[in-house]
Amino acid sequence: MKKRIWAVLICCTLTMNLSGCEKKEKEEKLNNVQQSAENELSVQSYKVLSEGDHSGVYGTAGEISAYDTVNANYALTVDAENSVHDISDTLFGIFIEDINFAADGGLYAEMVRNRSFEFTELARDDERHGWSDTGNITAEVIKGGTEPYGDYLPLNENNPNYIVLENTSGAPAGISNNGFLDGMAVRENETYNVSAYLRGIDGYSGEVTFTLAVDGEIVAEASVAEITDQWAKYEATLTSPVTASEKAALQLLIDDGKLAADFISMFPQDTYKGRENGLRRDLAEKLEGLEPSFLRFPGGCVVEGNTIDLAYDWKASVGVGKDGEPVLFNDTYGDIAARRQGQNIWTDERAKNDPNPSYMSYGLGFYEYFLLAEDLDALGVPVLNCGMHCMAQGHGSEPQADSDEFKRYIQDALDLVEFCRGDASTKWGAVRVAMGHDEPFGLKYIGIGNENWGDEFFVKYTAFAEAFAQAKNDCPEMYGDIELIFTAGPDDGDSGYGMYIDAYKYAKQQLDDGRFADITDFAGLIDHHYYNDPEWFLEHSDYYDEINYSRDIHNMTHSRFGGAIPVFLGEYAARANNMKAALAEAAYMTGLERNGDIVRLAAYAPLFGNITATHWAPDLIWFDNDTVTCSVNYYVQQIFARNAGDSLLFSELEGADVTDSQTFAGKIGVGTWNTAAKFDNVKIVDNNSGEVLAEDDFSADTLDAWEKVSDGSWEIGTGELIQSSASTNTNFYSTTGTAMYFGDESWTDYTFTVDAVKTSGSEGFLIPFSVGDKNNNWFWNIGGWNNTISCLQKVSGGVKSDQISGTVRSFAVKKDTQYKLKIVVDGLNVKCYIDDELMIDHNIPETKAYEAYQVVSTDDSGDMIIKLVNRMDTAKTFAIDLQNSEIFSSTADVETVAADSIAADNILGKPEVVTLKTSKVNGISDKFNYTVSPYSVTVIRVHRE
Repeated sequence: MKKRIWAVLICCTLTMNLSGCEKKEKEEKLNNVQQSAENELSVQSYKVLSEGDHSGVYGTAGEISAYDTVNANYALTVDAENSVHDISDTLFGIFIEDINFAADGGLYAEMVRNRSFEFTELARDDERHGWSDTGNITAEVIKGGTEPYGDYLPLNENNPNYIVLENTSGAPAGISNNGFLDGMAVRENETYNVSAYLRGIDGYSGEVTFTLAVDGEIVAEASVAEITDQWAKYEATLTSPVTASEKAALQLLIDDGKLAADFISMFPQDTYKGRENGLRRDLAEKLEGLEPSFLRFPGGCVVEGNTIDLAYDWKASVGVGKDGEPVLFNDTYGDIAARRQGQNIWTDERAKNDPNPSYMSYGLGFYEYFLLAEDLDALGVPVLNCGMHCMAQGHGSEPQADSDEFKRYIQDALDLVEFCRGDASTKWGAVRVAMGHDEPFGLKYIGIGNENWGDEFFVKYTAFAEAFAQAKNDCPEMYGDIELIFTAGPDDGDSGYGMYIDAYKYAKQQLDDGRFADITDFAGLIDHHYYNDPEWFLEHSDYYDEINYSRDIHNMTHSRFGGAIPVFLGEYAARANNMKAALAEAAYMTGLERNGDIVRLAAYAPLFGNITATHWAPDLIWFDNDTVTCSVNYYVQQIFARNAGDSLLFSELEGADVTDSQTFAGKIGVGTWNTAAKFDNVKIVDNNSGEVLAEDDFSADTLDAWEKVSDGSWEIGTGELIQSSASTNTNFYSTTGTAMYFGDESWTDYTFTVDAVKTSGSEGFLIPFSVGDKNNNWFWNIGGWNNTISCLQKVSGGVKSDQISGTVRSFAVKKDTQYKLKIVVDGLNVKCYIDDELMIDHNIPETKAYEAYQVVSTDDSGDMIIKLVNRMDTAKTFAIDLQNSEIFSSTADVETVAADSIAADNILGKPEVVTLKTSKVNGISDKFNYTVSPYSVTVIRVHRE
């Protein structure tokens, strides 16, 4: 697979007031218009075979047979001479965010937790978190200005805390750290680098001993001596004679006397690529196995912060002081001991005694991320804060767009380019060189913000875009080919339709107003994120087909999901780590590759999940302190990335029958959201016969026919159903609210009526219908969004949609007012009424989910790459016709990811049941049949002779 690294070494320095460089012509405009003939070819056709039943099993999985369309399930026709368009050479990559302890306690190989005593009151034991006393020791963490042993003397301004140890016992004593989460793990005969900054107090003259203890018994030790009264780094090595999965600990022991210690560290010598301050090799090798073309970092929500002050700061990750200037420490820049600690957005701010708090040591900072990208032969794609905290869970003030404080964020972005590209004569290029990397880092894209939306973001983003446009004019050597990434909001163009279209409308308006010469000056890419159920992915493999995502800049606000701006699918997942979800993602990825002219980058998210402390699931790679397992989704990502194409070939699949997987069918219900209410006169009537299917006036004192699916205080009062709690546990019941279900899952074409009264609370009613179960249903939200909105929402596979486009109206539920609610389900249409006033008239849109999916491409080796996805429970035979093909080898390489069940998943600590398997097949010609396994993703790589 070809890779491209964008790297130039430049000596000009740029600030926001740019001057002195010659202005150059604008770069060639992005070609936004595709010819209609190309569009016809790029949209895959699915038809029904004309002869026979074709539903049987016609071959043995993994084998070739003679070409025969009668004894085949599907017919795949490929025109080997019809290259539709080039495919992005950075299409499949990875995204690392420090969530689920992915960095500290995960990929970053540091084994000591809270190594510099900077944890806060959110953590159990505060600054002593992770540390315990060993022997008869007096140990106290010293914070700024409080030292009782003389003048306060921290290691540096970014590490103000340190620990003072006093031993009067006559025997070695000190402190112990057992690492992250499950505990420190060591392996037999492996060597570990240990170090600490030490400073003697009151003439300390003893030794300091590093010991490795396993289950309380010392198994290795090394001592350092000549401790002075000035901070200095002392280093040693420890080799473990045993293997221990969780009960190891690093101890730092002192002789009699007083001593200050800080930044106590332990790393395995065997890091990924042998790098100092490196990465856990087993985890990094899993990333290497994905063969990513790009690496997006460091977030994600981490970029935003719960407050603006807690947002990830790239300069802090390489070491800067409060003035924003690089910190010189140990006669160099970028030393990890001079990087301040950050608070991770995934830390629970409500906790005051958290056993597993999330902090950012910044040991894995921007420098290390760029090194990792380089080691992976991938393009680094950094994401920066846009001057806003997290819009979903953040709080506190933010800088105004015209403030000097906000301009600092823009300057940070400009300085990042200099850090990557500048030579030693520039301020930030000199920092990179001092850190050990003389050559520039590859850089093309910079993300501005994460999942931001709305007017405030648009104004701030535009300020970044204008600054970079000016930079390109004034210093093209440094900034000329840098492209910014615009964000479309936190959800896809179905559930988050309004946000997406607003983003495209705003971008189009900037061009129409003449603020930018072309779309690339405004945004090189637009960032899409979506986490949906598998059915959504199966039904949206055409998401970026031109009919839905226009290539024409003039139509960018008229097609279904926007258009014209090339796409960075920065985060996506089908919300499960099983084969069903993985196959859905594979089906969707055929669409990404088929539309690789407009989809430039795509990454599954999240990447890492720690089994002991999980903030978000599913995840691509699961790990604990010493083991790692790849999910089934991992192997789907791997098989696509290993076989990425460079040029799309026209292909047509016949026989993969279209199925419509959506319908209005199921039970009904009543419910609330942070609201107390009472309900009465529930009735369900068949629309066709007029028969009363069921009713309940609550005159009988029983709820036997009702299913309570969440929280709430439900009881029957005087002929009415009362829900008296005005608080919904949104942590556990965010998809259902406070709800009860009633009726039969087979109900279709019915009219459901109920009387509802709000008695207290902040919002209103949730009225479920078409209920399969709590994870699959529709509901009418009346009084949502702080009692301002009426709309439909859908829960599918346990995932709740946002406001469904076309159903949203302003509405506020009044207290102590009876509302007569009516829902009429008729086929694929639903109408909702309040007091006989029509509020919603909605049709389920046509969806297309197929039995099989495919995409065919070539790469720069000349190979033809045929990707086949079979989501059915039986083997399927493809009759493959390679038209206009040159002479190919009769032997092909085949890679397969397959499972016996759609529920199959890989479990940490157990042998993986789904992996990528390779084989060779003979009998390739211009026409042949190939049979794929049930529940499988298959790649046939046909070689030119």
